Amino acid sequence: MGTEKQSKKRSRRSIGVFLCFSPVVLLVCSLIGAFTGRKRHPFAAVGFMISAMFIAVANFYFSFIRPWLLIRRHGSLDGIPHVSGAPIVGTLLVLLGGVFGFGAICTSLIGILALTLETGGAPWFLIATWRDASLWDSSK
Repeated sequence: MGTEKQSKKRSRRSIGVFLCFSPVVLLVCSLIGAFTGRKRHPFAAVGFMISAMFIAVANFYFSFIRPWLLIRRHGSLDGIPHVSGAPIVGTLLVLLGGVFGFGAICTSLIGILALTLETGGAPWFLIATWRDASLWDSSK
């Protein structure tokens, strides 16, 4: 019975890793494709990536800079509402840009940077919740 429970835990976490890091894998494959001769320059993909970068910068601001500024101004965050920005929207834009601009170096690099900065995106969700047993390991 214990091995069946371990198997469920591993399968849930494996699915989570696959889903949350699929945008990163897509962009890395796009970079590899660009360096192996499949160069493209679609303009629509750059628009998706610029939009994703804007959302990523906003989410980064709301996650790190805004709380720091509020603590400096008010001394604590008590009574101040938490603002999350637009979680997962940037990841969806990166996926669209990665699909439309597959093989373009510029869109791949902007997308990787956007995924790194977007604290509300899928890769950061996995990183932030990895140790939460109630999310990943529950048997319900």
